[in-house]
Amino acid sequence: MNGKFLRQQQKTSEGEFLYELVNSYSCSPKESELILETAKQCLIQDNVLKEGEIEVSVIALEERSGKMIEKMKKTRVRLTIDNGKEDRDIQIEYGRMELRRVKTQRITEEAIEQGGVLSQEDLARILGCDERTIRRDIREIKREGIEIVTRGVLHSMGRGQTHKHKIVGMYLDEQTFSDIKLKTHHSVGSIKRYLESFIRVLMSWHNKLRDIREISLGTGLSEYLVKQYLELIEQSIKDKQRKSKMETLIAQWKRAGTRVKKSLILDCFGRKAGHMIGEVI
Repeated sequence: MNGKFLRQQQKTSEGEFLYELVNSYSCSPKESELILETAKQCLIQDNVLKEGEIEVSVIALEERSGKMIEKMKKTRVRLTIDNGKEDRDIQIEYGRMELRRVKTQRITEEAIEQGGVLSQEDLARILGCDERTIRRDIREIKREGIEIVTRGVLHSMGRGQTHKHKIVGMYLDEQTFSDIKLKTHHSVGSIKRYLESFIRVLMSWHNKLRDIREISLGTGLSEYLVKQYLELIEQSIKDKQRKSKMETLIAQWKRAGTRVKKSLILDCFGRKAGHMIGEVI
């Protein structure tokens, strides 16, 4: 790893935690990273800003254009500006431009999932660049078949594939994590998290739950993301290969029972979903 980035990582709370796991508990570096990811997902309280997050006020999702901005409903959303080691790894491997595009995908969806929507002006301010750069980035991302929903286009377009929808779809098409990482520039850790959240929805669907709000409450996922994944499931059951892959995921979860296991797809499934899907399988 680049020496500068290694020094930066060691100065963060993540670096401190990894150091303790390796040196005080004799964990391997890989085991330490898995434990760190699990801790971030399961132990940090929702009402506390995590390191690398900011909270901003944005226009509410339901607001349409035509009103003065000061009269539009606003909502507070949390955005992950620095995702720690994952972001540093992306920058080392692909450069600053690709990292900015990954951040653009991440924070626009985070805002939508919390009931808000970012404008291109918001993106430029938050990411420290000009609007022309943001427009160019969005055009490039769209060429990959991924939709970026911003304030200017929200109500004049159909909802396209989000990056989570696309990445899970690639996995259902039997593409490996390495292939998906190479094509999307998202980290393997992020890809695993998207798959884990998809499986929570898949297991809810498998157990005859169809109500978006009920699944959202049971899994801890946003209604927006649940809707995306339900649509993906309905599309995928019509495809023989994807249907088979989903059946394999369901079978793997059933074999795991109610225990939370650290494995490729079962690591930290989420305690909130346990009452919904754990007992019936």
